[in-house]
Amino acid sequence: MLEDQENSKERINFLVKEITLNRSLRYTNQQVMSAKDCDEMEDELRKLDPKNPLFYNITKKDKKISRLLKSLIILVIFIIVFVAFIWYFYMFYYDPFVYPYT
Repeated sequence: MLEDQENSKERINFLVKEITLNRSLRYTNQQVMSAKDCDEMEDELRKLDPKNPLFYNITKKDKKISRLLKSLIILVIFIIVFVAFIWYFYMFYYDPFVYPYT
């Protein structure tokens, strides 16, 4: 029983190191393994340790991106409302033909 746990811990450590290395090499276009092999290793790691921090980092980045997109949408809505207010003010309250420059 203890040997199985030690073997699984060793396998988890090995998979984490290999996946991390392969991800870093993939971004520099020096990938050693194929994408299929890397996906198989990730699937195996998910089966052995589904709460591994390696997967947590990915979801954490996704949350940051979604938060950034929500903020960006709110900013765009604010800008649209502000521009609409300025246009309304200019069209209905300030008429340069009625009040010409003197």
